[in-house]
Amino acid sequence: VKSDGGAIDVVINNAGYFYGPCEKILEDNLNFAEQMKQIDVCALGPLRVNAACVNNGVLAEGAKLVTITSQAGSAEWRTTQNKDEGGDYGHHMSRAACNIAGVLQAEELRKKGYAVILLHPGFNKTGMTKKYEHIWEIEGAVDASVGAKRVLHETIKGSMETTGKFINCEDGLQIPW
Repeated sequence: VKSDGGAIDVVINNAGYFYGPCEKILEDNLNFAEQMKQIDVCALGPLRVNAACVNNGVLAEGAKLVTITSQAGSAEWRTTQNKDEGGDYGHHMSRAACNIAGVLQAEELRKKGYAVILLHPGFNKTGMTKKYEHIWEIEGAVDASVGAKRVLHETIKGSMETTGKFINCEDGLQIPW
């Protein structure tokens, strides 16, 4: 990367995979292989990329390591949004794992001066959320271009003061764990 023009100022990890069916224990349709795939892509993917960037010395001083994650990883919000329902185990577990990995990276990489920024882009109309297109308008889903602008806005605002925080790009507020 450096040979192509210098060190990297901002890395944006946008790894996402959301298994199609809504898995539920009571419907006896849990797919553990798919759950592991979601964890591999959504949680370990950004960790792999960030570790490679740090260990290969390709980051600029004060670089930002951004991970687009999801409020799906908020345990507190699950008691509201999934109240009396549960489900989508792999998705929620993968995002919770992604979020804790980001917090741990923020703590470890603070001494190097790298900000680790965790962003929920909001509910976006994408192929990944298509299984919920029947509620896109009801829940305020936006086109991916709007979600991308929100992510860029919060990326620019991100700093060492906000490293390791989990930010909602819809309103700029911190999401509870």
